[in-house]
Amino acid sequence: MLVGCWDERLYKNSSVISLSGFEGRIGDITAYYAYPQATTEEMKTIVITGNGVSARAVRQDAELKVEQTLDLSVLSTVLISEDTAKEDIYEYIDIYYRDATNPITSKMAIIQGELKPFFELSEDFQSTTGEFYNRFILSLEENSLVIPFTVQTAGSILFEPAQDLALPYIKMDEENRPVADGIALFSGRSYTGKNLSATQGVLLNILNESLGRTARINYLYEGSPVSILINRAKRDVNVTEKEIEINNKLDVVITEFPRDHLREREIRTELQKFLSEKIEKDMNEMMGKLQEAKSDAIGLGRIVRAYHPRLYKEDWSEHFSTLNIPINVEVEIVKTGILY
Repeated sequence: MLVGCWDERLYKNSSVISLSGFEGRIGDITAYYAYPQATTEEMKTIVITGNGVSARAVRQDAELKVEQTLDLSVLSTVLISEDTAKEDIYEYIDIYYRDATNPITSKMAIIQGELKPFFELSEDFQSTTGEFYNRFILSLEENSLVIPFTVQTAGSILFEPAQDLALPYIKMDEENRPVADGIALFSGRSYTGKNLSATQGVLLNILNESLGRTARINYLYEGSPVSILINRAKRDVNVTEKEIEINNKLDVVITEFPRDHLREREIRTELQKFLSEKIEKDMNEMMGKLQEAKSDAIGLGRIVRAYHPRLYKEDWSEHFSTLNIPINVEVEIVKTGILY
């Protein structure tokens, strides 16, 4: 005998939220909820705001302003103001782990400035406001510009003292269009106010061994453009009492090089040397930013704790910022075009 759909929830009886966001501080929080509403003529997005002392309180306040119950079961993206994220970010996402109907596969991002403009997109995006940000962040992940994180995986890192969180940082351009502006660095559970650029995001993904489908880097070589696609990246971490040395072996594909003649060994060797030196320099500069922010977004603390426990410190973020972490890079060109 079948019991039927005992947990059935009909969409027609709920306001199905696809996008939510928080700004303010504990004690005075404002939340935004966006859901689609269909009419006989068009599909439009409705934005509801709530105010309260906590993340749960603002949702209850928002419930007073809708004709149907808010349903977050298909929530695709959570946006958090940069000022709000400078506090303990877990206080704002804890509610997503307490309700079985809330998805924990939603994407997360840190927002520059006020949240309201990000919910009031132009007419071109209004029918898919929540899904737009989800696809937008997925695109960044596939291009290795940000580290892949969801509400679930972000929560795990927030409770991991040996690694820090790094989320997409999004701002509005002059045309009121969302633009990825790099990676927001966290130390512990708080946003540090420091970011990596989009290019540094690719380098971070290489070091973190979390490359997406593509990873491209662009330089100028003697006044001529050269673009490479990372075909394979191998990382080797050597830990001693004095330093953590990271050695990277990168196999790359040349996707742009107007000067050509890469079949000539001398030109190929010189270009490999140039790329090795440039990427190594940029990676060391990026590591300096991570240490300045006391943000171990690579998870070196996990390696030290697992294989060199006597060298691991409980206050890892502070200890990480004082370490000597040289990065060495060796680039090998394995392909120069379609034919060879």
